[in-house]
Amino acid sequence: MNKRKITGAVMLLFSFLCLACSPFEVVRLFGVGTKPFKEKGKIYTKTINKSFFESYDLVVDSFGQMQANFYRGSRKDGFIIFTNFNVSFPQANASTEVAVFLSESGPNNTQIQVSSLNYSLSDFVAEELFKSLE
Repeated sequence: MNKRKITGAVMLLFSFLCLACSPFEVVRLFGVGTKPFKEKGKIYTKTINKSFFESYDLVVDSFGQMQANFYRGSRKDGFIIFTNFNVSFPQANASTEVAVFLSESGPNNTQIQVSSLNYSLSDFVAEELFKSLE
């Protein structure tokens, strides 16, 4: 092996160690990982009478009021993942995530789904979000 390949392998190994050796965290870095929210998370659903993009902006504003941080998302694909709920919901740690999925269900109707693997946090966020959207 030449020096370049060895250096690359060492850097890759170091990256894995920095991520606590979790392949799941590596996968999330590359934008994959919404599947667990839909399969294992507690999901709350509400349809509101707003356009898709207006709903997206309202959701982002509502999470800002909860002092949560945008983690990643796609306006085009209709999903957002937020973290840092420990300020408004002290029972959660800073890395606990909540996913919001938006889909257009008709003209000026948007379905919003809130999901988290932390069921208590999912309850709290769905209640706060849906209340702020009314």
